[in-house]
Amino acid sequence: MALAPWLRDLLTPFIGPPGEPWDPHWPAFYRAYVNAGGHDYPADRELHEIPVVVLDAETTGLDIHDDRILSLGGLRVLGNSIQLGEKFEEYLPTPEGRTVPDTIRIHGIIPNSHRYTFTNEAQLMEDLLAYVGNAIIVGHHIGFDVAMINAALARQGAGPLRNRVFDTVELAKRLRPAGYWTPKETYSLDALARRHRIPLSDRHTALGDCYITAVLWLKLLTRFGTKKGRYLRVGDL
Repeated sequence: MALAPWLRDLLTPFIGPPGEPWDPHWPAFYRAYVNAGGHDYPADRELHEIPVVVLDAETTGLDIHDDRILSLGGLRVLGNSIQLGEKFEEYLPTPEGRTVPDTIRIHGIIPNSHRYTFTNEAQLMEDLLAYVGNAIIVGHHIGFDVAMINAALARQGAGPLRNRVFDTVELAKRLRPAGYWTPKETYSLDALARRHRIPLSDRHTALGDCYITAVLWLKLLTRFGTKKGRYLRVGDL
């Protein structure tokens, strides 16, 4: 027998939204994220109407199982506007017992430096999900960042991100397919930024890479929309 709507609303924090996988052992912050819903959008929804969060993670390395997040950055995009006043930027200390990661040569995050205010992984995940909400997630090679975040969520007893995700690499390939004259290096963030005349300031910081990627996202959408001759929809990507 179906539950009355008022009873379903009352019980949702404990049994989850209808039709959704649910684990009562999830931490409260993840249950709240799932309960909020709205993480998917219909194919005919126009992209300029949907909130977007551009994410970037700086890590101790590229091993999803063994390495850890050192910094997460995020920027909100709505329509053609990057919401610089609504940034997300948090840091984690280098895991105890680990040597200084080789990646310090890239991102420059000095372990346990007084330059940063460090949080812990559980708080970082709670803050991130509150920030992302039901927005579309965008990033450059975003699959790696999402995998690192999902691994961190799993360590906290939570499930994975549920947001729709778009990769600027794949969008760039749609506009200029790979081929003999288009090697894979063509799709690096540096190469695409130079091609689209985007300054590379603060490169290899989480927030700096978010800004470059956000500008690239908007430029790629404009070109793709011009080819379509209309506003882009979710299903176009």
